[in-house]
Amino acid sequence: MATTSAHLVIPGQVIATSSTNHELDNQQDHNEGFLRGHGTFVEHDASKQEDRLVASVCGVVHRVNKLITVVPYCPSLYKGNVGDLVVGRISAVGVSRWTVALHEASKDAGLPLSGVHLPGGAQRMRTSQDSRDMRLFLKEGDLVCAEVHKVQPSDGSLSLHTRSHRFTKLENGILVHVPPALVPRRKNHVVSMINDTIDALWGVNGKIWLQRKMGDDKSQGSGNSNTLTNEGMKDVADLQEKMRKDHAETPVDVQLRRSLARLRNAVECLRMVHALCAPENAEAVYHKSLEMGLANPSEMLFPKHVLLLTEDLRA
Repeated sequence: MATTSAHLVIPGQVIATSSTNHELDNQQDHNEGFLRGHGTFVEHDASKQEDRLVASVCGVVHRVNKLITVVPYCPSLYKGNVGDLVVGRISAVGVSRWTVALHEASKDAGLPLSGVHLPGGAQRMRTSQDSRDMRLFLKEGDLVCAEVHKVQPSDGSLSLHTRSHRFTKLENGILVHVPPALVPRRKNHVVSMINDTIDALWGVNGKIWLQRKMGDDKSQGSGNSNTLTNEGMKDVADLQEKMRKDHAETPVDVQLRRSLARLRNAVECLRMVHALCAPENAEAVYHKSLEMGLANPSEMLFPKHVLLLTEDLRA
C-alpha cells in the first residue's frame, strides 16, 4: 500500500491504494491495507487490481494505524469540546435518547434520557414508562440548550446533557445562526444584555438564542446547596419549571419585541462582515444604531448601514 503523510487534500484526490490481488497480498506484509474513515470513499480499479481510498471532502488527512480519515478543513465546522454550551434542534426521538442537530455541516449529537431533568425534579432512575413518554418532554422540532458531556474519540460524535431546568427547552424567543468560528469561547455563555432585559445564550456551535429576561430564581436556592434535602431540590425544580412555562406562555410586549429584533439584527450585522460575534460587540452595534437614529430595526441591515455600524469592529 502506498500512502502519504498528514497533509491537506481535496475531493477526488487519492490518499492510499491497496492491492486486491490475493496472491500478491500473501507475499506482502500483513500490515498492508487500510480502513476507510470519515471523509473518504473507496473505488476499485480493475485494470490495476487495486482499491483506492479517495478523499470526499477538502481537509487534513489523519491516520491511526490502518484507519484513515479526512478531517474537513472549514472554519465554519463545529468541533465540540467537553463543557461547550450548545443550542440545537431535536431531529429524531429514538430509544432512550434524542438526536440533536447542532450545525448543518456537523454530525448530530445524542441527548440520552438519563441526561435530562424530568418534570418534578426527582432524582431517580429512568423507567420504561419514561422512554415511552419521551415526546411529552421533547419532540421533533423543539429547540434545546445543552452542554457537551462527552466527545467520542473514535469519530468525534457528541453526547449532551442539560445544565438545568432553566436551559432545557427554549421557547418564545429568537434564534440567530452565525458561523461557529465567529462565536468565541468564554467563561459564561449565558449573558444578560440591554440593561438586563434580554437573556442571550451564545451557543458555541453558532446558534444564538435571544429571549426576554426570565425571572430571577437566586433567592429560591438560598443557603448551602450541599445541604439541600431531596424535598428542597424538588421545590426548586418545580419553581424553575413553572417559571419556564410562564415565560413560554406570556406574550412579549411590543417594545421588548423591537429590542429583541434590534439585538438580532446587531448580531446579523456582525455576521455579514465576518466580525467576532461577542456580546460586547453586539451591544456596541445595538447602541450605535440608536445613536444613528435608525428607528426601525430593519434599517440596520441596509448595506451602507451595516458598514457604518461595524466600522470599529471589523478586523
